[in-house]
Amino acid sequence: MVARMVKLARNRLAPAAEGRPPRPGFYALLRTDERGSAIVLITVLFACLIGLTTVVFAASKAAAGRSCADAAFRLAGRSVLSEYDTRLLDDYGILAFKGDEKQIEKDLAFYADAALTGDTSGYAQFVPLNGGSRLIRLNTNYTASLKQFSLLDVTVFENQLKAAAVKKVISSALPSGADAGTGFGATEGEPETERTLRNESVKDALPSAGYTDAGFLGISLANWTSFFELSGSALTKIETDEYILSVFGNANDGVYAPERFFANETEYIIAGKDGDTANYSAVKTSITTMRALMNNAALLADSKKRAIIQELATPFAAAGGIGEAVAFVIITEAWVAAETRNDTMLLEEGGRVAFFKNSRQWATDNIEEIVDGFTADEPVYPADTGGLSYRDHLRALLYLTDRETKLLRVMDLLQINLKTDYDRDFLLREYYTGFRFTAQAGGDEFAYTETY
Repeated sequence: MVARMVKLARNRLAPAAEGRPPRPGFYALLRTDERGSAIVLITVLFACLIGLTTVVFAASKAAAGRSCADAAFRLAGRSVLSEYDTRLLDDYGILAFKGDEKQIEKDLAFYADAALTGDTSGYAQFVPLNGGSRLIRLNTNYTASLKQFSLLDVTVFENQLKAAAVKKVISSALPSGADAGTGFGATEGEPETERTLRNESVKDALPSAGYTDAGFLGISLANWTSFFELSGSALTKIETDEYILSVFGNANDGVYAPERFFANETEYIIAGKDGDTANYSAVKTSITTMRALMNNAALLADSKKRAIIQELATPFAAAGGIGEAVAFVIITEAWVAAETRNDTMLLEEGGRVAFFKNSRQWATDNIEEIVDGFTADEPVYPADTGGLSYRDHLRALLYLTDRETKLLRVMDLLQINLKTDYDRDFLLREYYTGFRFTAQAGGDEFAYTETY
């Protein structure tokens, strides 16, 4: 058409150059061609607009379908998490659900279907995906994964304890908050019978079964190097220990929970013995050892007490036919032993003992009686009765206890207690704090990680 218009223009101009008039009808022909061109142009633009609208509409349908499916799958994942064990949460502040991968897949299909259709009678239909109305359904080959979410994983479990500790601190700080101490089912007095775990099948199923702890009574000497450390790991230890002391009972609380198996629960976490008496005896030995070390250091740091020992060492050595240095050591250790025994009695009666004593915090001063043998049945109170309680000494032992040993024994208590008073088939290994899953809808694949 353009070529024709150029040709007409040339014919029009040529006569003008030769002095001839233009051919009639040219303008009418030109006007007719212009109208045709405009119509063609409008038609082309309209077709493009229709095509663009169709593409946008199809893309919007696909996006709406993906968004609908995504929302349904996310809701399904959260719904599975809502099936947490309420007793585990109420008693111990731990969020976890019982399940396996196959059951999770069935639950996801159930919840996603209900979210997409409004009922559970069938899978959703007529939801736009990828430019068309297609059936929404979970992929039949789809699988959920529970790896790295088991409550038996010490890191996963430790994170749950940290979260529970924070919630407990916050709730206890509120006006209507619960007591920060052991409060669940607490009863004044002592249990009527000795509690000892004898069932071998229950013992074999414990999370700590087969685990060899680190060091004497599970106390790791490596932890001494970080005793005053304020690193992230040290703060985590402190949070975990405070959780233990606030949730589990001990021999000095004066209360016990009948629905729990052990009365001396904190002692079990430190010692790991089968009975309350054995656990308390083992912890008492550890506290005695700790007090003896601190008392020995405090005694040697006191110049007046060293002078008294030196004064007695000479006649003691002559009477015993030993050297003065040996006599000095014997008298020193006898005095330390007397003070340590007194410390233990003070702690058992609910008193306090200074971590590193000064002269006012030292209780035993009758050196002649001490050398003859300290046999008092009642504790001697020093001038300054401040210091650390039995609970504080437990806190120190917990801090020094190997991390995995401590966490596994906390798991033991949860499993034993919930078997005793809740579900005889309760096993902590069947509980999880999250999961991963994928789903397919309309050719699109969706992947999620859900966790508490």
